[in-house]
Amino acid sequence: MIEVFHLMEIADKAVNLAVDLGANYVDVRIEKEFSTEIRLTNERFDSAVNGIDKGIGVRVLFNGAWGFSSTCSLTGKDVKDAVENAVKAAKATSIRIKERAVLAPVPIIEDKVETPVRESLAAVGIDKKMNLALKVSGVVRDYSHKIVSANIRYEDRAGEKFVSSSEGAKVLMRPSLVRLVIMAVAREGEKITSATEPFGLHGGFEVLDWEAIKESAITAAKRAVEMLKAHPPPSGRFTVVVNPTLTGTFAHEAVGHASEADLVAAGESILQGKIGQKIGSECVTICDGSTYEKGWGFSLYDDEGVPTQKKTIIDHGVLNAYILNREAAAKLNLKPNGGARAQSYAFRPIVRMSDTYIMPGDQTFEELLEGIRRGVYVKGTRGGAVDPAKGTFQFNAEEAYLIKNGEVTTPLLDVSLSGLTLETLSNIDAVAKDLKLEPGRCGKEGQLVYAGTGGPHIRIRNAAVGGRA
Repeated sequence: MIEVFHLMEIADKAVNLAVDLGANYVDVRIEKEFSTEIRLTNERFDSAVNGIDKGIGVRVLFNGAWGFSSTCSLTGKDVKDAVENAVKAAKATSIRIKERAVLAPVPIIEDKVETPVRESLAAVGIDKKMNLALKVSGVVRDYSHKIVSANIRYEDRAGEKFVSSSEGAKVLMRPSLVRLVIMAVAREGEKITSATEPFGLHGGFEVLDWEAIKESAITAAKRAVEMLKAHPPPSGRFTVVVNPTLTGTFAHEAVGHASEADLVAAGESILQGKIGQKIGSECVTICDGSTYEKGWGFSLYDDEGVPTQKKTIIDHGVLNAYILNREAAAKLNLKPNGGARAQSYAFRPIVRMSDTYIMPGDQTFEELLEGIRRGVYVKGTRGGAVDPAKGTFQFNAEEAYLIKNGEVTTPLLDVSLSGLTLETLSNIDAVAKDLKLEPGRCGKEGQLVYAGTGGPHIRIRNAAVGGRA
């Protein structure tokens, strides 16, 4: 790792230089990150790489215009060039922009945050990580002769990030996190099905508990084989019960993106101007926040050095908050809440989610099924499409089952769930108590960041169900 004193010294010089060149505001992020990525198909490694990436991102504000530059070198000359390029970009942009950026005030923080680690990810050889992937693959393939492929993805990240600003913010973060994605593919005749189980935690290599991983591998294989029995789904409107994975997808994709304040301020969200209005059922409370320690998006500070907080986007059906960075907060006359994130030092911070989930209720899964004469139980997701401006969504389920007289029965193949976001929020009439969060990644404006999604089982009335194209 870079010595902390040296890292801070580089940041201070960069900030001071930008101010000397005329910047009204400047923040820098210096990062050094160790990472591993392994992709395995059965016993064939498609890729197995690890390495170290380091660099600095410089963001400046001049006369209401932004300039940004980055470099993967931390030598004096290259850092100086990055600062000068950022200032030049801001000054050039300031001549042409119509709307000038303003930053909402925030407390000035000096802090250090470190993820507890017993077995450093950087100290564990890639051979040990590759052997783990092989072992997981073996569990999946041994489950049944119907399993034709096991796709294992292992990735880890650990390092240091230092955020410093001309206002005096100085935040050092030492994250460490690891993720496994286990996919089982089953085949019978011409029918091919698959199921995925993600497994991700903050910490060192010690957090990879073999018994928990083995259980996830068996679950993925079992689900893939079970779906070989699936039949084409009915089409129409049904009462639908949604599992925690798809609940989280709906919370993140349909609601979370629409609550990102940059989209709201730009008039590209159905939630614009609706703070304080009832937009959903009273049993629906949706949160986004980096403060949940077991959450995949956990972080006490965002990439502007602002303390994060649990943001209750919808509170018992009422729109309560947006996800904000400092610029969007100023535009909307709201207080910043720590929603600025960047993929790495090479990208500028933008408004992003962290862990987005529906809060649990007080019912059991069995109680959600009660009274459903004919409905659909929908689980998992294979992606889909969302339009935050129009408030429409369409998700392809990973698996689904017909519900008859309150019982889960026949498996259904290639089910899709679609609808209007606000209508769906109002049609959620029951929320279970079995909260579950899962690790994932979210893309926006060419940036990928780690983000968690989840919730409990929920029940939706009058939901549009159809076959996946």
